[in-house]
Amino acid sequence: MRNLTEEQIKEMLNLVGDQEIQNNQIKKAQFSLLQYTPIEDVKEDISILNGIQLDLEVELGSTLMNLREVINLCEGEVITLDKIAGDTVDLRANKQWLAYGEVLVLNEVLGIRISALNKDGDFTVRSVK
Repeated sequence: MRNLTEEQIKEMLNLVGDQEIQNNQIKKAQFSLLQYTPIEDVKEDISILNGIQLDLEVELGSTLMNLREVINLCEGEVITLDKIAGDTVDLRANKQWLAYGEVLVLNEVLGIRISALNKDGDFTVRSVK
């Protein structure tokens, strides 16, 4: 988006309307200053959000394969990932990085023990190791 001068705005408005726009009819918008409110001071009831479902995913690892390799995959074949056994795995909530942890097997069911949570609010990349 580019910034237009007052002259350019007046010219554009004159092209759209049937009558000439007077100089005193166009004024710059004026806004009041925003006031800073620390998050700790805001105490609103957000319990209504407690029922929202999130799609959690655990990323065990990744690899690159070309189309021919994918087409030729067979049952029982092993795909090597970019992580080794014991490495931490990423936990994502709705595709946003949330935490990392270690994989556990509990009564033959996979689980994840959280090692660190994303506390800095940058959900685009994994920020801690």
